[in-house]
Amino acid sequence: MNNSKLLSIQKINHSSLKGRGGKFLVSPVDEGNCYSRDLFSEENKMFLEAVKEFGEKRILPMNTELNILNEKLNRELFTEMGELGILNSDFPEAYGGMSMDKVTSIIIAEGLMVGLNASFMVTFADHTGIGSLPIVWYGSKKQKEKYLPKLASGEWMASFALTEPGAGSDALAGSTQAVLNEAGTHYILNGTKIFVTNGSWADTCVTFAWVDGKKFTSFILDKDCKGWVVGPEEKKIGIKGSSTVTYFFENCQVPIENVLGGVGNGSAVAFNVLYVGRYKLGGITMGGAKGALSLAYEYADERKQFDVPIKSFGMIQRKMVNLVVRAWEADAVTYMTAGSIDDGLAQMNPNDEKYYEIVQKVIEDHGIETSICKIVGSDASSRNVDEALQIFGGNGFIEEFPVAVMYKDDRINRIFEGTNEINRLIIGGTILKKAVLEELPIREMISNRSENWIPDRQFNENKRLNYLAQLTEFSRSLFFFTLNESINYYGQDLKNEQWILEPIADMLISLSIMDSGYKRFKNVKENSPLKSAMMPVVDLVIHNRLDDIINDGRNILTHLDSCDDIERIKELSIQKQKLDIHFSKISTMKSIMNDIDKNKKYYLD
Repeated sequence: MNNSKLLSIQKINHSSLKGRGGKFLVSPVDEGNCYSRDLFSEENKMFLEAVKEFGEKRILPMNTELNILNEKLNRELFTEMGELGILNSDFPEAYGGMSMDKVTSIIIAEGLMVGLNASFMVTFADHTGIGSLPIVWYGSKKQKEKYLPKLASGEWMASFALTEPGAGSDALAGSTQAVLNEAGTHYILNGTKIFVTNGSWADTCVTFAWVDGKKFTSFILDKDCKGWVVGPEEKKIGIKGSSTVTYFFENCQVPIENVLGGVGNGSAVAFNVLYVGRYKLGGITMGGAKGALSLAYEYADERKQFDVPIKSFGMIQRKMVNLVVRAWEADAVTYMTAGSIDDGLAQMNPNDEKYYEIVQKVIEDHGIETSICKIVGSDASSRNVDEALQIFGGNGFIEEFPVAVMYKDDRINRIFEGTNEINRLIIGGTILKKAVLEELPIREMISNRSENWIPDRQFNENKRLNYLAQLTEFSRSLFFFTLNESINYYGQDLKNEQWILEPIADMLISLSIMDSGYKRFKNVKENSPLKSAMMPVVDLVIHNRLDDIINDGRNILTHLDSCDDIERIKELSIQKQKLDIHFSKISTMKSIMNDIDKNKKYYLD
């Protein structure tokens, strides 16, 4: 890339993008910054320790009881968390909440996972997220006064009922109907909702129906609503300690004052709240990935074969390093997202009557990031739990060992809050939308980088960070070039080409990890012992993700099968060799393992 092109890129006012969704995509890695846990305030650190203490003392010892249906125990824990301010961080102060920032909500999600109980975390997440936030955001003053104090304190438990037998990912395909009665006092609901978390325990429920068959609308149901029938508990593979049932609405009578957000506004209620569920799930699964790592290391340290701990074997060490890398990646993108959302809300007063309207818009604007959090976190947790079980060997297949329960519990994370496949489509579709509507300077970035997208700078092997920055910018240019070629080839039909949108989304996910990971490293203080320990992790992450981006880009460009693209691919192979200064993956992984062994835990916090 020549200097004129570099100067052209610099003309974008990156500072104006602070707090905007997708900022990482168009901000050069060596110029911008992002939030990470390394910027925690003392208050953040104290709160995290308090939440972890609760997880260790109140959740972990109760795992056996929490892994079977135990409504009484769950409610007891809810009450305690309400008193400690753990349950109500997103609730307005006027209604018993704490009105905390989004970083704190991730701190809570991560901290509670110290308790290693997925069932309880599902119950907690549904209540504090999709079960309650619709009322926080869209509720009238009377609705908030009635429901929020009881939900914030843990006195009441909330559920969210959207999915139907014929409407999963396509939520608007639901067939539940609502008709106003002759007296004009109640809506009469008829239909079925499936996979309702907290279903048999909930005191209140946010659900959805078509008013007069035309207007998708949200309703708040009370447990005493006539015609609200709760089905039996589902027999699930995992998360057996959480309640999951089917709701049957059989002429269910819902007072008109329980319409939530206005008739016909149900899609906004449903979809906006799901964005929150995704980045919070990112925090939970990130905590789960770290939990699996801790269990795996403890076992590998204690278990001996051939008279030595199995952690001394190279194949086990490789697994341990991969466990660390995945947890670190999830950590970087999740706190980057929460911090960016907080930046977007920084100038807003929580007491402003339009505050929650702005909250919704800012979170919706971060739709790409929230989907990335969900994908990266759930993939990290899934692969870490699987690898941890492998390290446990035969013992990992025995349910008396916690990793066996985690293995079954974790599988749902790639399905709910939108499957990882659906979230990849959201990422691809949102990028196209932001480009067309010029919400981000994507067209300008494509124009700047599409012809000369391979960096043409000399790298100094002694300046490792500069080198890693250039690899990241190389990846950014390749992404924009591939995106542009795909748009040119398919035009508007690209939004329907899942064979292309999926690898485009994967390229963007990898780029977000490289970008946030690099910037996180910059946030670490120079005199911190984490600086040297984190360097090989950043090095490995950026090289791994670079390879992924190149493979995805090559696959897309090969499919497009134009003469120009074939030549680009040949050029890419040559340039990739030029980019590679001496990098030993094995040596880097050994260095990371040495730090793991020295600290005997996940050490990058």
